[in-house]
Amino acid sequence: MSMWQASVIAGLLALGGMVALACAMDRHYPQWSGQDEIPLPLCVLLRGGGLLLLASVWVPCVLGWGASVSTVAALGFWSLGALLTAGGMSWSPPWTARAGASAALLGAAGGVLAWL
Repeated sequence: MSMWQASVIAGLLALGGMVALACAMDRHYPQWSGQDEIPLPLCVLLRGGGLLLLASVWVPCVLGWGASVSTVAALGFWSLGALLTAGGMSWSPPWTARAGASAALLGAAGGVLAWL
């Protein structure tokens, strides 16, 4: 896997993971869904999915840069995902939720295709 492929896949996975965690928060759920309270199963699903996506950022980083640089790269992509999520949630929460879901799907598909 080349470095630019690893960068794109890790960035998409980080964005999807951070948006999933933000959408699971009590503060942001009404902003993007229009409902008052988040159901517990959905909250658990979003938190678990966000954690899984953020953990999977390490895979393309290790494949692209190796074991020594991948930790620093993963931290950088997590920071990028958090920055984009914070800006997006303050600008347009429904759009950010859709963009995060799309990023998660594209990142997961890109990771699977790059691995094959």
